[in-house]
Order: sequence, then C-alpha cells, then structure tokens
Amino acid sequence: MPQIFISHTDRTRLFVWHIIEDVATLKSLLPVEKTVEVEKMASIVHQKQFLAKQILLHRYGLTDKITYLPSGKPVCEDNNYISISHSGEYVVVAFSQEPAGVDIERKNPKLQKISTRFQHPDDILPDMDDKLKQWQFLWTAKESVYKLAGISGLSFKQDIRITAFDKKNLTATALLKNKRLIDLYFYLLKPDYVLCAGFYGNDKI
Repeated sequence: MPQIFISHTDRTRLFVWHIIEDVATLKSLLPVEKTVEVEKMASIVHQKQFLAKQILLHRYGLTDKITYLPSGKPVCEDNNYISISHSGEYVVVAFSQEPAGVDIERKNPKLQKISTRFQHPDDILPDMDDKLKQWQFLWTAKESVYKLAGISGLSFKQDIRITAFDKKNLTATALLKNKRLIDLYFYLLKPDYVLCAGFYGNDKI
C-alpha cells in the first residue's frame, strides 16, 4: 500500500498516504458509511484526498476519537492531539500526546504570487538558490504554526516569524506573537513535497 509511517518521536506519529489509487479503489478500502460524503465533491482530487484521510483515520482507530470545531479544526476527545493536512497526492495525519500542527505542500508557482502575504523581511529562510523551494519551506512552517496555535485572525506575515533554520538537519524555530517558541521539523517526500510538523518549545521569550 502507498502508506508511509513516520515515528517522529515516542510521543508523536505521522501517518502519510501517497495517493496513487483511483476513487473506486480507495472506496474499497473503507466501510461504505465512511464514503458517503465523497459523492458531494465535484473534484476528483478532493474525493481522493477525503478518502485517503478516512482510510488513515479508520486504519489507526482514530475516527471515533475526533470531532470537528466550527472552524473545521479536528480535536481529540481523549487528551491526545490531532492535525491533518493534504496537498496534491498526499494526505498526512499527525497523532500526538502533545499539541501539534502539521502541513504538507507541493512545490507550486502560486507560492510566488502570494509570498508577500506570508513572508516577513525578518524571516530566516533555508540557504538555497531555488527561491520557490524557500517559499515552500516557509509556507509549510507558518501553516504548521498556525494550525498548532489555533488563534483566530493570526497573521502569517506579522505574527509568525521564522527565527532560525538548520538546512542540514531540516529543522527550524518559529516565534509566535505571544512570544511562544515553536520547534519545526521537515520531511521531504517525492516527487517534490515538503512536510512540516510543529510543536511548542520548552521556553517562552
């Protein structure tokens, strides 16, 4: 199966599905009642992402543990934490004993068009010649922090700053507007996706 399991730490597991199946095959991996909502979706891509998410939640016994806030944010009912993201042919579910925010993003020219909305002049970017790749890392980092914080109206550009980036170890540090430090960890997935998981650091500034 096109499934990737990443044991990030002994407290956090990242479940990733690489979608290579068609809709019918994905449906066959789920109980019928878990596939009902997919009929409302016009986009085949969204149908596949929805089904892949349901497969991961069902396979790891998470379906009955989570509810959704009006904002769409998933929350666990057993003192654990969950974060979900999808992009293109990937879906990721982070299940953790500590607050977590996860995001995955493919390399996409649209990031250049919206970069002024999320990049601050003080952001530290990875040292690489590929500017689009830099924006890809920056976006996934800030999206992970946004999901972790769960603060309404949080500005990617003004309220989240990337203060350090370790290209060798694929880690970074972010500073939230309330002076909370965030530890960020990146994974590279083929063909050209970046996955980022964010967790609160031990200290405040």
